[in-house]
Amino acid sequence: MMSGVGRAAEAAAETALLLKYVSPGIPDPAARRILDPLPALLEEGLSVRWVPVPEEPAARPEGPARPPSPDDAALRGIAGKLSYASTSMEKVEWADARRLLEEAEREARSYRFDEAMRPLLSEIFLRKGTLALWEGDTASAESFLARSRALRPDFSPDPALYPPQFLSAWARAAGRPAPEIELLVQSLPAGAGIFVDGEKRGTTPSRVRIGSPGPHRILLAYPGYRDVAREGQWLPGDSEILEFTLPGDRIARLGEIVGGPLRGSGSGPILTEIAAAAGAGRMAIVVLEQGETGDALRVKLYERPPAGGDAVPIGEKTLSPGEHAAEAAAKWAAGRMLSAGWPKARTEGRERPWYNNFWLWAAVVSVVVAIAVAAGGGGGGSGSGSTTGTVAVNF
Repeated sequence: MMSGVGRAAEAAAETALLLKYVSPGIPDPAARRILDPLPALLEEGLSVRWVPVPEEPAARPEGPARPPSPDDAALRGIAGKLSYASTSMEKVEWADARRLLEEAEREARSYRFDEAMRPLLSEIFLRKGTLALWEGDTASAESFLARSRALRPDFSPDPALYPPQFLSAWARAAGRPAPEIELLVQSLPAGAGIFVDGEKRGTTPSRVRIGSPGPHRILLAYPGYRDVAREGQWLPGDSEILEFTLPGDRIARLGEIVGGPLRGSGSGPILTEIAAAAGAGRMAIVVLEQGETGDALRVKLYERPPAGGDAVPIGEKTLSPGEHAAEAAAKWAAGRMLSAGWPKARTEGRERPWYNNFWLWAAVVSVVVAIAVAAGGGGGGSGSGSTTGTVAVNF
C-alpha cells in the first residue's frame, strides 16, 4: 500500500511530498496508527509544506463508445431488410437473401441490444438458420437456431407455417447446450485478474464465458499496474480475442522497489515523474515493514536526492508497535531528515499559548492563596479560639 499526504503549512516552507509504503502482512489499523499522524508530527520539526500525491488516472474503457439505443427509424430500417431477405428466400435468390441478412445483422449490432432489438436479432438468426438448412448445412442451421432461441426463449414456431424439416431442426437446437459468449482474454503482463461486470473470472490468459447478451465491462487488474477496462456487447454464440496492455503504476512500482532488496535501485525515473507531477521540491519515502521477531515494526526512510537519481536510504529504525510508536517514528525521521539537509522548523517569533505563561499562573496562585487565608483567619463568631491551617493548590 502506497499513499501520499497533503497538509497546509507556512508560506515560506519548502514544498515536499511524503509517500508511505506498507509491506503486505501488516494490519491496516496498526499501519494507520503510525503513519497517519506522521505528516503533522514531522511539521513540528521541519519547515515543509506537504503537497498531495499525484493521482494516477482511473481506468478508462477501451474501444468504441457505448452503442446508442435504436430509434424508430433504425428499427424500421432493419425490419425492412428482413422483409426483403424473406422475399429473396421465397424466390430462391439465396445470395441476395444472405447479403440482406448480413447487412441487417451488421446494422443491428451497431445499436444497444435492448428489448426492442432482441426480437429482430432473433429473427435474423432464425432466417440464417433456415437458409443454411435449405443449403444442406444442418450443423450451421442448428447453431443459428440455437442462437435465435437464446435471444427469444419464449418463441415457438407455428407448425402450420413452418415445414417439418425446420421443426425438426428447431427441436434439435433445443437439445443443444445454450450458446454462450466466449472471450479469450490476454494481457501484457500475463497473470492479470479478469473482472466481468465486477465479478472475478480468473486470470489472463483465460477463456471467459458469459451467458447473457448485451453490454459488459471487462476490467483487468495487476499489482504494480493501472487497471484497464473495456466495454463491449456480444450475442450468444459470439467469440472474440481481447488483448490488453496494462500501463505501469508509478507509485505502486516505487513501493515495490524501495520495499524490496534492491534498496531503491532503478527508482530514479519514477521518482522524477512523481515529483514533477506533484510539484514537490523534496520527497521522502517511509517504508513500514514487519520486524524479524514479528512483534516489532521496522521503519525505513528514503529521500530523493536534490540532483535526482535513485532513492537514497537515510535511515532504518525498529519500533515497538505501542501507542507512542508514531511519536517515536516522527522524532527519529525528523532527525534523519534534518541531517540530510531538510529545512528546520522556525521556532523563534512564535507566541506562547496563554496557558503556558508563567506570570499568569503565578498571579492565579497568589489570588487563590489570598482567598484561602482570608477564609481561614477572618470572620467573627462565638468560638473560643483561633484556627490555622494550610491550603494545597493543585494544577
